[in-house]
Amino acid sequence: MRLPKRYVFWFIIASLSALFGEVAIGSTLYPFFSPWGVLVILPLYGLHTLVLASIVYRFGRPRFETLYLVGIIFGLYEAYITKIIWNPDWESPIQVGGISVLELLVVVFFWHPFMSFMIPVGAAELLTSRRKLLPEFVLKRPLLFAIILGALESSNSPSPLHSFLSLASTLTVILLLIWWWRKHYEGENLDDLLPTLKELRVLIPLLLVYYIVLGLGIKREAIPGLGAQAFIWFLYALTFYLLYRSLKKSRGVEVERIVAPSLNGLVMLSLVWIISGVAFSTLKLFIHELKYLIIVALWLFGALIGLISFFKSAWWTLKK
Repeated sequence: MRLPKRYVFWFIIASLSALFGEVAIGSTLYPFFSPWGVLVILPLYGLHTLVLASIVYRFGRPRFETLYLVGIIFGLYEAYITKIIWNPDWESPIQVGGISVLELLVVVFFWHPFMSFMIPVGAAELLTSRRKLLPEFVLKRPLLFAIILGALESSNSPSPLHSFLSLASTLTVILLLIWWWRKHYEGENLDDLLPTLKELRVLIPLLLVYYIVLGLGIKREAIPGLGAQAFIWFLYALTFYLLYRSLKKSRGVEVERIVAPSLNGLVMLSLVWIISGVAFSTLKLFIHELKYLIIVALWLFGALIGLISFFKSAWWTLKK
């Protein structure tokens, strides 16, 4: 007996979001094999991706600006849940008015919009409707992208063995999910697989429950005064306004469709990712500064790309 295809897909998109949003940076090493991964990471990332993707697909069209802006909303969970935007677990280099500036630019404006949302949705498109949503760099240089992902994973990995076990176990599960999907559900339309309005009435309250439970359960004392919170409220309001405008504007836009990669191609990509992660983790044992070089490069690149992407999206949205 087949599993309901909608729920299979929901699990796949949650897995892709956790893979690129958490495993790719070594924040969560074993999302499928740890209580934290199963009970928190997969549901939290899955709910965000499903709810926000449904907003884009049902009220507009998936294109860079709509996906990026809704990805910022995804990233803002780092305020009330993890408190990283206000009080990170490390010494923030730039703090203004209680806001950690670099953390805001990198985590909210770059990492979550691209890695936790846009790339997982773009990958899910290749399994379904096959719209061209993945960034050109990922599509044209997938092996180089995999090498970079391995370097990023190594920056937070405790050892080469952890890199291998984390990437190998996670990617194996996801490859099996993709194989299962292609065998049983090939040709489905992504628009029809996302939650309906009726289902959103269940998923949105469930997502809010995660916000409340985790927000109060993780570093509750790190929630700042009203000044720093007010800036986040303003950012939410600004992003929702720009998203509303961009969704309306996107409705008449069509997106190019592409050919999905073969399963063998995805296996090769995964192998390169694993080898890269293990290689960079091994290099860290001899070059102790390598971790910090990777992190600095990510933060500088991420802050720049985040700013450019936000202004690009706002300009497209507001211009007549």
